[in-house]
Amino acid sequence: MEGMATSPARLLLFHRHFLGLTGGHLKVWHYFGHAGHSTRYTPRIHFTAPSRHDASNPWCGIQPGPLEHWRPQDAAVLFLAGLDWEAVPDPAPAPVINLIQGLRHGDSGDRRRPFLSRPALRICVSQEVAAAIEATGDVNGPVHVIPNGLDRDELTAARQQRAAREADRTLLIAGRKNPALAQALAERLQQAGIEALCLLEPLPRARFLEHVAGAAVVVTLPQEREGFFLPALEAMALGAVVVCPDCVGNRSFCLDGQTAFRPDYQLESILAATIAALQQPPQAAAAMRQAAAAMVDRHSLDAERAAFLRILDSLEG
Repeated sequence: MEGMATSPARLLLFHRHFLGLTGGHLKVWHYFGHAGHSTRYTPRIHFTAPSRHDASNPWCGIQPGPLEHWRPQDAAVLFLAGLDWEAVPDPAPAPVINLIQGLRHGDSGDRRRPFLSRPALRICVSQEVAAAIEATGDVNGPVHVIPNGLDRDELTAARQQRAAREADRTLLIAGRKNPALAQALAERLQQAGIEALCLLEPLPRARFLEHVAGAAVVVTLPQEREGFFLPALEAMALGAVVVCPDCVGNRSFCLDGQTAFRPDYQLESILAATIAALQQPPQAAAAMRQAAAAMVDRHSLDAERAAFLRILDSLEG
């Protein structure tokens, strides 16, 4: 294979269909970086023909670059996430590590559900995801839980950039995943005399994090069911009081009334929680931020990397 630095027997092969940066792509990028610390495997990646190779793609500029041809038979191990399975023959020509980031993998009728019966070592980003797929009775292979970790360097850069700009408004609504609900929330708050900066369109990631770093209270709106939902944890790490409605996968770190406000996923509950967050006495807000910071400390990329490398070291070959 072109540009191979090591023998194909040690190739850890990734596959992506990249049309724009999502949380799912970001986490696969993190795992690609973790694999670069392995003493046994060399990570390489192949992109589908329609994939974008611009600044939004975190693999842009990596050396050695992406592989031109997709040859899973040359891999020692395949790393697959989401619909990457569709590019792999059945049976797979190499052992598979399957990163599962969403609850929908366990849903009847979802395109990802049939892949659970294919042999793989599965890594779930939360205990809730693990429970969802194990409840199907279809899982073929071991299941590990590695909670999502945060990129501290990226967050530090966001704080530094924010310090060089004038402050955002006190309240930020991160509503790209549910713009209708975000707009409805902003309108109800405005009726109560509360102004909010409402983000509805995708932004460059660095700019989005700068906005979060400039807000005292951040409402993060996930989809109704998420496997983890990293933006809420990022907002905690950037020092905000967080309002994040229950989306199942955030229950382990959005502890309602302790590290965040976690209302039911409906407008009236989110509105009430947002007003409560804004009206918190300073001492209560400081206590919530302190508890959130302690929770953030349990979700580092270093811990995520160490857990993944232990799994890699446990593989035969």
